Amino acid sequence: MNYTILFAILNLILFSRLRFTLRDKPLSGTGDFIRLTIFPLLIIPFLSITAGWVVLIIYLLLRPVINRLFELSSTNLNRNRMDALFVDILAIGILASPLFELQPANWINGFEQILLSLFHPEGTGGTINWMACFAILFGFLMILNEINLLIRYILEKLQLAPLSELHQQQIDEKEFRTGRVIGFLERIFVFLFILMGQYTAIGFVLAAKGIVRYPEFGNRNFAEYILIGTLLSVLMAMGVAFVVQFFI
Repeated sequence: MNYTILFAILNLILFSRLRFTLRDKPLSGTGDFIRLTIFPLLIIPFLSITAGWVVLIIYLLLRPVINRLFELSSTNLNRNRMDALFVDILAIGILASPLFELQPANWINGFEQILLSLFHPEGTGGTINWMACFAILFGFLMILNEINLLIRYILEKLQLAPLSELHQQQIDEKEFRTGRVIGFLERIFVFLFILMGQYTAIGFVLAAKGIVRYPEFGNRNFAEYILIGTLLSVLMAMGVAFVVQFFI
């Protein structure tokens, strides 16, 4: 398995899927699906022309059709989007395997030396650990959007709703989005602390969130919702970080 190419392609796919972030409705319009196509295709010039290269192009061109099928219904939208990602990971995993022999283009070595000369003018003959770079980026993209989809799906299945005692109704859209952004930042910090080996620092992140949410903890339903969501968020961010550590 060529993990460098695997992570490189998946990162472009995950980057195109950032369009799903904070979008609770199915994508609509040609523009959304064009974006899902263009970004993954950026990998094509960086790969050698082989039979696998041709198959990869065909698959990437078919991705908008696959995504449109998964986006047809707003029912179980989070699950449908995770299913689409699973199809992508499976397909790219097969294409990056020895079966299709995807390889970097010949000009990549020269490009790498140019980068080294720019950032390390006094050093020569070095190499860049592309797999580590792409693995870390993969982790960031996973916790920004994909983990969010999974957490929301689990909370939906547990029939938990973000109830607010102040409003006696579901939290308004602005407050809901603010909560999601806090979740993004929480997972980013946990991810970074795990990679740096600063496990105790995770406690400060949880404490800071607890202080901000403390006035609302009088509502038991809301407190339970926040606690479960936070524990799921931290657990999954840690899981992604440990997976990334394995490759770096």
